Order: sequence, then C-alpha cells, then structure tokens
Amino acid sequence: MATDPPLWWGPVAFVGALVAAIGLTAWPSERTDGALHAARLALAGAFALLASAALGWSAAHFRGLSVAQPTYVGSEDPARIEGWVVTNDASDNGPRLRLLVRSIEGVAEPPRYVRVSVSEAGLLTAGRGARCRGVLGQPSGPMAPGGYDFARRAYFERLGATGFAFGRCRPIALDPPTDWLDRQRLQLAALRADLAAAIVAAAPDRGGAIAAALVTGDRSSIDADTNAVLRDSGLGHLLSVSGIHMGVVGGLVFAVLMWVLSLIPPIALRFPVKKIAAVGALVVLAAYLIVSGSSVPALRSFVMACVAFGAILLDRPAISMRALALAAFIVVLIFPESVIEPGFQMSFAATMALVALFEMLKRAPHEPALPTPGPLIGALQATTRGIGGVLLISLVAGLATDPFAIYHFQRFSIYSLPANLITAPIMSFLVAPAAGAAAVLAPFGWAEPALQVMASALDLVAAVGQTFGERPEAVRALPRPPDAAFVLCVLALIWGCLWRGALRWFGVVMFAASVAMYATAPQPIVAFDGDTRAIYARGDDAWMLIAAPGRSTYARDRLGAMLGISPPAIERLAPPEGCGEGGCVWRRGERTFAFVSDESGLARACERGAVAITRAPAPEDFARRCEIAALIDDLDARGGGFIYETEAGLQITRALHPDVQRPWTPRGVVQE
Repeated sequence: MATDPPLWWGPVAFVGALVAAIGLTAWPSERTDGALHAARLALAGAFALLASAALGWSAAHFRGLSVAQPTYVGSEDPARIEGWVVTNDASDNGPRLRLLVRSIEGVAEPPRYVRVSVSEAGLLTAGRGARCRGVLGQPSGPMAPGGYDFARRAYFERLGATGFAFGRCRPIALDPPTDWLDRQRLQLAALRADLAAAIVAAAPDRGGAIAAALVTGDRSSIDADTNAVLRDSGLGHLLSVSGIHMGVVGGLVFAVLMWVLSLIPPIALRFPVKKIAAVGALVVLAAYLIVSGSSVPALRSFVMACVAFGAILLDRPAISMRALALAAFIVVLIFPESVIEPGFQMSFAATMALVALFEMLKRAPHEPALPTPGPLIGALQATTRGIGGVLLISLVAGLATDPFAIYHFQRFSIYSLPANLITAPIMSFLVAPAAGAAAVLAPFGWAEPALQVMASALDLVAAVGQTFGERPEAVRALPRPPDAAFVLCVLALIWGCLWRGALRWFGVVMFAASVAMYATAPQPIVAFDGDTRAIYARGDDAWMLIAAPGRSTYARDRLGAMLGISPPAIERLAPPEGCGEGGCVWRRGERTFAFVSDESGLARACERGAVAITRAPAPEDFARRCEIAALIDDLDARGGGFIYETEAGLQITRALHPDVQRPWTPRGVVQE
C-alpha cells in the first residue's frame, strides 16, 4: 500500500467486525451441532480475526501519531547543536552521545533527540548540557532489500537526526528543561551514570563493565574486543537488559521471598506467601526497569513478567500459552512497532518454546516416588536437577531463536549453544545472587564485596566468550533466507508449540519445506548499497569486492553478511581486474557490468547489453545510445539493490520504492 489508510478506517473496522463476531456467537439457536452451527462459528472466528487485525492497525496508527515530530531534512554544512546528554550509545567505533535537543543552529523546529558521534566523551556524562558543532542528517533507511530499517526504529524512538561532531563536544551550563518529565528523565539518566561509574570503580575490569551494563543498561565502558567476542560466541544478548535478565531477577526475588516468608510461621499460616512474593518480585522488577533505563526490550520483558506474576495473584497458572498470548497482546497494543523487531520475535519464540517444553514435562508420566534420600544425596540430586534444567532451557531457547538470528543478522554462531550452556548456570547461580546481595547491601555501604563477586563471575562469562568467540570458525555467515522460507519456519515453530500429540510432528514437515526453500533460493550476482560504499560482484568463479576507501567498513560487512560471506573471507576479496579511473568493469558470462564513480567512466560503461551502476549524472540519451540493458542511476531515490540472473533475464530488486510513503522514510521514500 503506497500510503496509510485514513485514521478512521481501523476503529470502524474493529467495531464492525467485533459486533459481527459477538452477534454470530450469541445468535439464538435450538441446535448446537450440525453444519450450519459449525459454519456460523467459523464465520464468527473470521470476524474476530478481522477485529484483531483492525485493532492492531489502529494501535500502530495511533502509536505513529504519538511519536510524530518535525522532519529534519539535514544539511552538509556544520551547525551548532545544544542539548542535554541523555545517554552514551557507545559502539565499536567510539562514543555516540544522544542529546535531548535544546536548539540546532538554523532550525526553527528541531527534532526531540539527535545522536552525535564524537572522538571522546570526556566529561559529558548523562544529564549535563553539551554544545557540539557537527553535521547532521536523517537516520538512514535499509541498506539493501530486506535490510534493517534504522530510520523506522529511530522514528519511534523520536531520534530525528544522526551525525558526527568536529572535535569535541563542550560541556556548557544549561537551565533544566521546562517539561517536568524531561527533568525527571535527565535526573534518572544522571543517577544511572553515577551508578555505572560506582560499579566500574568497585570492579575496574571487563567484568565490572559488563556488570554496569546489566544493572544500568550503560554499555559505554565495555571495550570493543569484549563486545566482539561476546557477539561472535553468541553471548551478545547478555549485554542488553531484556527478558533473560528480567526473568532471572524476578525469579530469584520471588523464590527467595517465598522461601523466607515460609520459614516464619505467623506469616506462613495467616497470609498467602506466594502472592506476597509475587508482589515483591513485581516491585523489584519495576525498580530494575527504572534503573536500567526503561528501554523498549526491558519494557516488553516487564510487561511479560507482570502477566506471569499477575496470574499468580489471580490463582491462575503463571506459565501457560494463554498467559503468553495475553503478554503478546498487551505488548503489541502498547508497542505495535516491536512486532517486526528481532528482539520481540526472538523473545517470544524462546518463551513459547519453553512454555511448550514445560507443558510437555508436566504431562509426561512420572516414576513412582522413591524413599526420601539423606541430606547429602538429596542436595546432590537437587543440584543436578537444577543444573540440568538450566541446560535444557538454554538448549530449547537457543534452537527456537536460531532461525530469527539467521534471518535478521545473517550470522550463525557455531559455538552459541555450548557457550550459553556453560554461562547459564553462572548467570543463574552466581551473577544474579551477587547482584541481589549488592542491591540489599548498597544502602549500608557494603555492596563492594558482592559487586566484586558479580564482576568476577561476569569476567568468567567473558572468558567463555573469548574462548569460543576468538576461534576462526566461530561465526558462519549465511545468506538471508527468502521471506516465504522464514514465514514457513516460524509457522512450523508455532505449530509444533501449540498442537499436542501426533499433530505436532507436522511442524517437522513444514520446517523441512522451509529449509528446502532456503537451500534452493536464487542468490544475487551483484549487490550494492545506496551510497556505493560497497559493491559485491560474482564473477564466473568467485566473489569480487569494490569498496570505497575509508575507515568505516559497516556497509561492506553488513552487505557481505546478507550474501553469506564471512568476515575473514571479505578481507580476502579483491576488486575486479578492470578497475581504473572512473570506475570498474567486469564480465560474467557474456554480459558486462560496470560501476561508474564519475563522468570519466561513462564511456567504459557504454556497451550494448551492459548493466551500469553510476552515481555520476548520465546524459539523458546515454541508455538509449549505448543500448545498455539497465542503467541504475537513482541510488538516492531507491537505495541499494540486488541483481539476479533468472531464466527470463536479469531481475533487479531495490531497497526503496519512490511511490510508497511512510513517516520515517528518508527524503519521503520508503522500503518496499
């Protein structure tokens, strides 16, 4: 659809479909069986699905309107930027300050937030005023067809512009924002920064930096090498506050409170200790959510935890597919944009697989009870069951999330499963208790020993990541699966988790079909991004790479990952032999391909049946005069693309479509 439908469409469709579904369900009938009754219920179900879709569309539309702000067009000229530091979104390339904007030189209506890459953060901690001089532009869209659309995410985060600063940003004295909520956000950001600094000061090593990230969500202290080995070993998810951390913290607090209260007879005999423990766990999780920065993944996990502990308060099963469906419903209603985010999909996929495992184990026949063992044997059995349960959970969750990692990131960590199996007991039995002890002892000034224990355990986690992540074969790049294969794989996972008995095995057939579709999917022969920072060309025998000079290799690495080329292999790729002044020319079979970097290279691309990719302004009659097969000169309007060889000829797919409009699209263009 080129543009969004009118705002009234969703609510009207929702009300109409809901009334029809309720009316068909409650229609008075003397018979409760037969074909007519079954058809009526089926039609009611169809209207219920339509009502759900309309409600989701309405939520998405209203969510988009709630975060709308003036569009920042951007300029190549440097401008003065003033604002308050909210956080340091550090990356492998250095600090990136996210500013709550006070003013931008020459802009009457600036965006709410901007992100500025700086060489050094210095004294600019969260909550302080800053003045930068730099260049800003709109957040970038997808690099290639199916690539991640950062502009969409930035839109819903109200991040209106990104760029870089010339030199350092200077701290300045600014009056607090006029909005009360903004003042509270800055105070909370400053509190988180101080807490992170205190943790790093108590444990000044990589374990302390990881501990600061787990507690406060501030990852700026983690060095690039640690980030790399944890990511390559499949442990990168431990660095962001999400479902695993909410689950560990909530479960630990709930278990400890219930155990302690059960040991106090006046309380245990008079009050529902399980419900009291659930309330206590929710209070602690709410505090953890605030301290950790209230990111969208953390908010999503908190909603899921509220549903689970709310079920306990209502005397309902906390672990069930119905509770998971309710959590998904609430999350989608509040954050509809998260449905297409990798974090949402992987989180719910892992949780769904674990709930299905729990239900299978609960229904499995149990062996007759044995005589009560002695204290030593009982302790060993309990420890074995606990460790075995953690390992089984890691195995199932890892298998459930692997398809999403391949689809979104085009990478498969060979040692992800063993690395997570080893670190899961460390996180559950060392890191979480030490963090809880530090939180309890902090008001008395005695938290340092517990923090050092926590940091030592996390340093052990980093050592596990280093052992696996530094292996040359640790990461396997895989081509991006076709959308149809991915959808079929997701349906196979849902089918296997929801059905019971023999019907569950039909999911294996669906999964095998998705793998077959993936294995037989055509692969592109040319791939390029919209800024032509990297162009991959498949020759008659191997890949070739045309890369723009510069320090940043992001486009090169991401585009290569989408093609299934591993980072070590990318480093060994050479450009075509026909590269020279003005661009490159290469052949594949009988066809000529050309990349034209400036006007001097147009003559080399003038060949009948050629395919030319150019950023240089080509004459209007160039394509007709040279009789070329395709002229790709609309890179700013349509972005990067893939070129395929098919039996019908060349097929070119692009990342953007000039006729489709979305609020977050750079320059008013959006992804197909």
